[in-house]
Amino acid sequence: MKILAIADIHNREFGKVNEEVDVVIVAGDFTNADGVDFAKKSVSTLRDYFPNAKILAIPGNMDVKEVLDFLENEGISIHGKVVSVNNIKIGGVGGSNPTPFNTPFELEENELKEMLKEFECDIAVIHTPPYGYFDWIAGKSVGSTAVKDWMIERKPKILICAHIHEYEGVAKAGDTLIVKLGTIMNGRGAIIDLDEKFENVIVRFIKI
Repeated sequence: MKILAIADIHNREFGKVNEEVDVVIVAGDFTNADGVDFAKKSVSTLRDYFPNAKILAIPGNMDVKEVLDFLENEGISIHGKVVSVNNIKIGGVGGSNPTPFNTPFELEENELKEMLKEFECDIAVIHTPPYGYFDWIAGKSVGSTAVKDWMIERKPKILICAHIHEYEGVAKAGDTLIVKLGTIMNGRGAIIDLDEKFENVIVRFIKI
């Protein structure tokens, strides 16, 4: 299965990837807390670019509730749920742990913990990174402890995250491969190639 993963669009136009993919994952922040219109435009663009792909998405901390409502109505939201694609379970949690900026969709750590406690999935799509991974701002980790604890306990094969704009990369945490996405607003995305048993996983960061 080939996945295109993108995040942190923040009302920016983005180009087309010149290869076919099976799944498109948007890991949050379609907008800048200014309504739902650009989320609608982004989903329409992705459907035009990838008419045969399954589109899955979560809202980010900068997305107002109407964005989540739109994603739910379109049948592409995986916020708070797990879906199966080609026998691979993909689950998602949007929003973020609290920030200093009082953004529209923030969850306390205990709320994130509650949302995640029943999650069993092969690929987790969580807007905020786990604490201690790609989350350093001014020398301090600002990721989620609830996400980290869940990752260590439940051991998803892949965890796709975003949110902290400064970082892009991969890291191994126990049995989990963390894929930290760059931002679409800076023209960055990732292609993830994998087999059904996750014996071969290749991550390519690309310019979009």
